[in-house]
Formats: sequence, structure tokens, C-alpha cells
Amino acid sequence: MGLFDIFKAKKENEAGDTNTDQLMVNTDELNLDELLEIAVKEPVYKPAFYKRVLTDEIIVISINVNVSDGYQYLEVGTSVELYALADGTIPLFTTIDRIFDHGVVKDDVEFLKMSGADLFSVAQGEKFIVNPHSDYKVKISPGIVQNLLDGRI
Repeated sequence: MGLFDIFKAKKENEAGDTNTDQLMVNTDELNLDELLEIAVKEPVYKPAFYKRVLTDEIIVISINVNVSDGYQYLEVGTSVELYALADGTIPLFTTIDRIFDHGVVKDDVEFLKMSGADLFSVAQGEKFIVNPHSDYKVKISPGIVQNLLDGRI
């Protein structure tokens, strides 16, 4: 072992200690709901969760969309108003069933499905909360949204 090999070995060990990829299960095999639960329990998973929110389909409650019943794609330029909680936070949901967790929402609601990237790009500066009525929820601040859109997370 050379004189500087001890520093090299220490640096490699420290890198291994901070490399979250080695600590994580394969998150690609989890659905977004499962990944959220893990991220709430183990914060090391939050960056993986945030990245998946960008690409996976999320659900937002809409108000006054004025579209016919059933599935349809919105035209470019369609005006949509999103439901916000009393504090102004926009709730997001990992599945349709999560809208109705703990019976907080009792009636049918209009909703939209889209990628988080699409939502965040048109609603920059807003605060979000994922699955607000669930046992497992996470807040997404405007700073986190900006970091996601800029590729820093």
C-alpha cells in the first residue's frame, strides 16, 4: 500500500457511504403509490419519488372543466381550474382511489390525469401535496418543483 492509497481507500469508502443507489431497492419495479410510502418512511427515497412524479401519471381534481363525460384529451389552450385546499396547496393523487382516502371526499369529482412535468411546468410557484388524505403524503414546495424542472433533483 502506497502512502496515498490510504486516502484513496478512505475516499472510496466515504463515497460508498453517501451513494444512495446502493441503499435503495429497484424503484423502477414499484408503482408511484408504493414508492411514496417508502419515501415517507425512508427519506433517502424522496429524490426517486420526486423524479417519478415528473414522469408517471398523476391525478389532480379539476373544477369547471366543461368537457363531456368520459375520457378525452384536452385541446391546447383549454382553460382548466384546479382544486386547491384551504391553504392554497394543490392536492395531487397517485391513484383515483387516493382521492377518497378516509372518506374525506364523499362525492364524485372531476379530475385530470397528466405527468407531473406537464402540471409543474404550467403551475410553477404553486405548493402541492401528494395524497393529502392518505396515511402517506408528501408536500412538494415551489423550490422542489423548480429543482425538478431544472434537473437538479
